[in-house]
Amino acid sequence: MNALNEIQNKAQVIVNELADREIARMKDRYNEFNEWLTIEGNPIMSGYNNEISTYESVEKFIYMTQYHRWDHEQNKYVLPTQYPTSYREQREMFYDKGNINMVSELKTMLRDGWESRYREEFVNSNMMKLNRALAKHLNNEMSASNINVNIGGDGAEVTANVDDKLFRTFGTLCGGYVQCLHYRYRSSLK
Repeated sequence: MNALNEIQNKAQVIVNELADREIARMKDRYNEFNEWLTIEGNPIMSGYNNEISTYESVEKFIYMTQYHRWDHEQNKYVLPTQYPTSYREQREMFYDKGNINMVSELKTMLRDGWESRYREEFVNSNMMKLNRALAKHLNNEMSASNINVNIGGDGAEVTANVDDKLFRTFGTLCGGYVQCLHYRYRSSLK
């Protein structure tokens, strides 16, 4: 009995591992941003007190390091060499939703206590997706044994014996550099 609850509890390890990976990826970009700020001419200075305007510098950082334009002469995508002065040109990078996401992530990380709030929301949303995949085949009237959780480089898998059948759900890692990491789940009970 309680197959669904037992498997959900064991499978939560997968979501916690995924949250750790996502937060580590975000911190890597934040560290790159902080290094970029130390180079003279990179940060945007506030007109009021001549200090670094961190929020505006986030947008410049993403523009200068992530925004690619097609160069017809070189026949390839290239990074910009200077930050545009017109508002319209600065906003062109936001046509790409990935750039918007990167700016949003960095600005989120500028707030105090961001990591615990982000982790909680991330785990909750991914547990909801996992629970939805599990509930397609399982309920608490079933009994489960030999529950195994395997985490690999590009995914994770939960297997169990449920009422003398093999239950298997596996998550495939999606997202990555541009969008947040998440799993897409597939389940079967045979």
